[in-house]
Amino acid sequence: MGDNQWYTNKDLFEQINDMQTEFRDLRSEMRETRTMIRQYNGLREELADVERKVEDMEARAEGRQSVGKAIREWGGWIVAVVSLIILFL
Repeated sequence: MGDNQWYTNKDLFEQINDMQTEFRDLRSEMRETRTMIRQYNGLREELADVERKVEDMEARAEGRQSVGKAIREWGGWIVAVVSLIILFL
């Protein structure tokens, strides 16, 4: 434990070069990560647009169904009233 380890200039130079290479790799990976995050955010926006469109389509379909149901339920009454009016004339 009493030994003091001293590095030679060559060792220090190699360590610094290794650190620089690691930093370059890290910067490259960070750049890729930022790109992937941007793409993910873009996909989220597209997904939100698609969800809104699907909700609109479902609402329209539900409206059509309710109109069709009303026509089926009240159509007979309307025909009966019109027939009654024609008979009185």
